[in-house]
Amino acid sequence: MSGIEVTATRPASRGTRMETRAGASRQSTFNEILARALLVFVALTPIPLGSNRPFFWAVNALAVGLLGLIYVVALRQTREPFRIGLERMWPSIVLYGGVALYLVIQALPLAQFGGPAIAALLTVPTAAGGVVTGQAISLAPSSTWLMLLRWATYGVLFLLVVQVASRTHRRELLLNGIVAIVVAYAIFGLASLLQLGDTLLSMPKWAYEGSATATFVNRNSFATFLSFGAVVTVTMLMGTFVRQDEGDGRRPAIDPIVLIYLLALALILAALFATQSRMGAVSGIVGCLVVAIMAQRRLRWRLGWFLLLLPVALAALAAIIYFYGQGLVERLGSQESTADVRLDLYAQVIEMIGVRPLLGYGGGAFEQAFQLFHHLPVSPDLVWDRAHNTYLALWSELGIVAGSIPVLLVGMAAAKLAWNSSRASSDWTGRVAAVGVVVVAAIHSLADFSLEIQANTILFVLLLGLGTSAAMSKRSHT
Repeated sequence: MSGIEVTATRPASRGTRMETRAGASRQSTFNEILARALLVFVALTPIPLGSNRPFFWAVNALAVGLLGLIYVVALRQTREPFRIGLERMWPSIVLYGGVALYLVIQALPLAQFGGPAIAALLTVPTAAGGVVTGQAISLAPSSTWLMLLRWATYGVLFLLVVQVASRTHRRELLLNGIVAIVVAYAIFGLASLLQLGDTLLSMPKWAYEGSATATFVNRNSFATFLSFGAVVTVTMLMGTFVRQDEGDGRRPAIDPIVLIYLLALALILAALFATQSRMGAVSGIVGCLVVAIMAQRRLRWRLGWFLLLLPVALAALAAIIYFYGQGLVERLGSQESTADVRLDLYAQVIEMIGVRPLLGYGGGAFEQAFQLFHHLPVSPDLVWDRAHNTYLALWSELGIVAGSIPVLLVGMAAAKLAWNSSRASSDWTGRVAAVGVVVVAAIHSLADFSLEIQANTILFVLLLGLGTSAAMSKRSHT
């Protein structure tokens, strides 16, 4: 009787395995398609002025939302779960959701509920000694709703990338695709500056004449985009050595792909220096150095090749600066006066934060809030719609507690990716590229608002999700 029972269960078991394999195969196909769709999305977002307009925020949110919906429906049809379950990311998801919830609270018209406690929450003292009372915690509720839209877009995008990058060859596809995309924008930026009359999408520039900006309005924003690409290119370059080193550890011969990466890096650096962005250049170089150091710690042959390549790299860098970076060198001489202006601005932003340290003035409401505290010596002739420091912007808009959560999330992710990266194998490039771009973003955010430009943030989120997926899916085969 037991023999009959065992025999009866075998066909069902084989069928179940066949269904599972078929479902996994279909899911792998979905992931392949989605990987290419994400690359197209990343390639398109910088075109409309870096997607730094509410209309494009809505378009990008719709695009990411549709991709997410189609992906979930496709998985439901195959009865397959996510390859990397959301429960494995629950602390980060809870913190991320907490920021979203607080943005909703900031934008709600709490004045309708009345009462002295609510009135106290909505009252903002100004530097002139007066008070401003609004209908919500946010001084610009519509801007806060828009920030919530962007925040949700980044969250969905991150989750999609984590799923789609669960296999090594797709991570390599995404990373190489990013190198190609950034190189294309670098070439276009140089061509627009040098051959097309220093124009912005064939239009006359209204700012940053003489600097490469490609499709971005702000040269610093374009510099961050290029720095991300430089870090990824250096990572892929070093990744070729890491893969060869996984063999017998002997010094490898030069792989032809190395020459392609070197050419790509030269084009990106040429455009980066042509932007004349001081912090952009500094953060990009530091990010590349971090990647090189992490590679040196990973490789067994270690010092020899770096000593050989160092003079070549320095000579190439000097040539690029000579041909494309003279404007940047000239701008370095004005660093002191620029620093004085920024420090005065930061002092007033810190004063503003001190008045409302926990509540903040509303996500995306910096421009409206700063007007209440703007005074000399910060120039009254300019409209300061940005804090020129992403950390201060977050703390002023969301309060110190909620505003620190995005920084905490990125810092936690980077620490996990950097930990034991010297022992990583197939996931090395994904992890290290993410760490490098976090370094770039962390440094440049000290003196500018590049991560407040959506095209940059989308590329940053994609790379961070790719690194997270690499670290979490070593055993994944779909």
